[in-house]
Amino acid sequence: MTESHRRRRSLTHVGGAIETAGDSADAKALAYALEVPASLGTDFGEPLGKTSGPTEPDTDYARAHVHGFHTYPARMHPLTAARLGEAFCPPGGRILDPFCGSGTVLVEAMIQGKTALGVDLNPLAVLLASLKTLARTPESLEALLTEAKDCAAFADQRRKARAKPTRRYPREDALLFEPHVLMELDSLRGAIHERRKSPQGPDLALILSSILVKCSNRIGDTSTNTTPRKLAPGFPSKLFVKKTQEWLARLAEFAALLPSEKHPESKILLGDATKLPALPFHPVDAIVTSPPYAATYDYIEHHAMRIRWLGMDAGPFQRGELGSRSAYQRIDPRAAKRIWTRELGQFLTSAAPLLPKNGALVMVIADSSVGEIPLRAEEIVAATARECGFFPSARASQPRPHFHGPGLIAFRDKPRAEHAIALRKN
Repeated sequence: MTESHRRRRSLTHVGGAIETAGDSADAKALAYALEVPASLGTDFGEPLGKTSGPTEPDTDYARAHVHGFHTYPARMHPLTAARLGEAFCPPGGRILDPFCGSGTVLVEAMIQGKTALGVDLNPLAVLLASLKTLARTPESLEALLTEAKDCAAFADQRRKARAKPTRRYPREDALLFEPHVLMELDSLRGAIHERRKSPQGPDLALILSSILVKCSNRIGDTSTNTTPRKLAPGFPSKLFVKKTQEWLARLAEFAALLPSEKHPESKILLGDATKLPALPFHPVDAIVTSPPYAATYDYIEHHAMRIRWLGMDAGPFQRGELGSRSAYQRIDPRAAKRIWTRELGQFLTSAAPLLPKNGALVMVIADSSVGEIPLRAEEIVAATARECGFFPSARASQPRPHFHGPGLIAFRDKPRAEHAIALRKN
């Protein structure tokens, strides 16, 4: 097996034959959105070049410009997001992503000159998506680099002086970081905390978040396994400045893709998709999103370290995470379909009033399983939609591998698939 095949992907799997059903025009658009060549599915490698057009890549687009700055598990592929936005939202329209995550749908909407609205219950996601879509000035970017260098110099000074930590750290951090690395990161965190109310504060926090795993003993973002890393003294501070420079370069690349006449409007809100908050713009022209796949991920587990280091309140996220794997592992598998149907229904009921008649809600969602019980996404979504003010217009489906033991039994009769599903408001 080659090294490229061993590497984990943060994006959903891509490639494979596509089956369609429903309205021919919508089905064609959905299928086209899923037609991401397997070579474009990787979420690794060097920063990528610009696109040759508004949606068509001339190189791997998975990590292009701001998409590739900060890891985020199970992102929608940017090409899929771009094609869905182009097909289901009119030029100059408003797109809402109620599970916006790292902001992939929003960034692609803005490149197309559309207003981008995002909601997420994860405070780290809101920070990341907000900063990706924020309008910048050359002066603000220059000030950010200056502040980052000042934070690094402060940490370097404290390292050489062998200063005591600014706070008491839990045992889990003592296990995750080598002692000298923990002390240096503590100094960076302290310097950033002092600047938390400055215009550069949120960016500095995001940059710190982006280097935490690289400075830790964790093998990767989606792994809890650890291995000791021998990092030289001063490495975290140097990496912090390097990542700041990378962030500025990526922001410049993204800005160059936006309409030249005006920076598109955007707004990202902290909120629950089953109880959507009041939006600054409504109705919206389309909703394009990828809800959590039932019983598949624990986003709070993936992001707990970063949320803790940034001093964010994880309580609402922990209590309200939709479809979390840990929650579904505690329930009777026979009740899983009923519970997942109820959760999806709460989201669809909350979303319906935000769309005009015949407006599209498009979701990318995959089949999953609880124990040996399969949860067929296209069947559950179609049945639930009819009860919540929508009619299923079309779908496109692509086979996906399943790696968990009981799931192999759940999908033995019919393979697991990922679906792009278009619902239209009644």
